[in-house]
Amino acid sequence: MRCRKAQVGIEFIILVGALLVMVIAVFPYILKTNELNKALSAARDGATFGAAMRGVGYKSGSVEAPPGKIKIKSVTLERLGKCGDLECYRFKIVIMMPSYYSSNSSYVRSVRGTIRNQAMRFVYYAFYGDYPSKSVIYRVNTSYYSFNATTRIEYY
Repeated sequence: MRCRKAQVGIEFIILVGALLVMVIAVFPYILKTNELNKALSAARDGATFGAAMRGVGYKSGSVEAPPGKIKIKSVTLERLGKCGDLECYRFKIVIMMPSYYSSNSSYVRSVRGTIRNQAMRFVYYAFYGDYPSKSVIYRVNTSYYSFNATTRIEYY
């Protein structure tokens, strides 16, 4: 009887050890995937915030804000390859706005800049816990990745 009880204890230790090895082996992959998801979520929040700012009448400098809804159609992530030791990704933000905006190129440029910058500011905040001191952010580097953003306009 004593041998059986010891055998069950040893089998339990081996089973727990095997599970621990599997968790440790998968952990780096989970960290990288979590970092991508965190960045994409932050970019979506930032782009939505930037569009909402414009929707309530925020204007950049002397650019007048005509009435109309600005919407974020999609925010996707595109892999660009390696940037030194980091993997480079680009957020592709698709902005929808009324067709009468197309004649006001300075406003469209300003909206694109505001939304892209807010997306990058939110990504920076997600990883560093504070908003950047620079007013314009072009790239955010994390432990494994480097992120930048681009915008595209669709009119409705």
